[in-house]
Amino acid sequence: MLNMLYNTINAYRARKLRAASRNRAALENMPPGLFDYWARTAQDEFEGIPRDAFFYARASDALLTFFDCVGRSNRPCALPSKAADSVWHAWLRFAPAGLDAFCVHHYDRRIPHIEGADMSGGMDGALATCLVTARMLDGLDRAGPDLPRLFVTDRKLRMPGGFAYRVEKGEVMFSHMDARGQPEPALYRQSGTTPEYLLAAGMIGQHDYDKWDARRQAGGGSCGTTGAGCGTVSCDGGSSGDAGGCGSSCGGCGGGGGD
Repeated sequence: MLNMLYNTINAYRARKLRAASRNRAALENMPPGLFDYWARTAQDEFEGIPRDAFFYARASDALLTFFDCVGRSNRPCALPSKAADSVWHAWLRFAPAGLDAFCVHHYDRRIPHIEGADMSGGMDGALATCLVTARMLDGLDRAGPDLPRLFVTDRKLRMPGGFAYRVEKGEVMFSHMDARGQPEPALYRQSGTTPEYLLAAGMIGQHDYDKWDARRQAGGGSCGTTGAGCGTVSCDGGSSGDAGGCGSSCGGCGGGGGD
């Protein structure tokens, strides 16, 4: 009885999310059998992942936002959500040709799943592109500090082994999530998320940077810049296990642009 009530509530939440989503047209065109396939198989790769309708809907919405980022930027992007990646992996197994056709229809290109080691320009640049484009889609300042919805997906869904992004005193920080979907204590800074990196890479202008800096100073400084009591470690966005276990933003995968 309780399980039926739980499923009913989550099915309602899933319908409400899809109806309100910017991606609602694309969400309606996803394969109808993909949810059942994902629910059966995702746990084989992503241990402990919830398999309810709302989790799937939110993860799918994040994946389509990521596809939109790739399509709009026309550059490689790094995926900052393991929950979204679980849907992508399932779709690649379930209907790879259909996925290509879906992306061409909705985003004007194929979006290949690319391992971090093969990412053109490296994962830092791919993460930066995704962050700036996702902020633009959400109507946020491109330099930050606010996080777009895509980047808080795993934290909101309590994705086991996921990636927890949050803002600490004006900077984007990152931590791994444990098997219960809780953020671990250690915080890291990934270079691809810093306003300094975005400015140097030409992804934001000086005005964007100055606006961010004014907000940061008004907030009393930046965690990790002074190092006083922040407990942070710089993270270079490399492969998992680098720099004190930072890992890449998405465990080593992303989508290609310009295809």
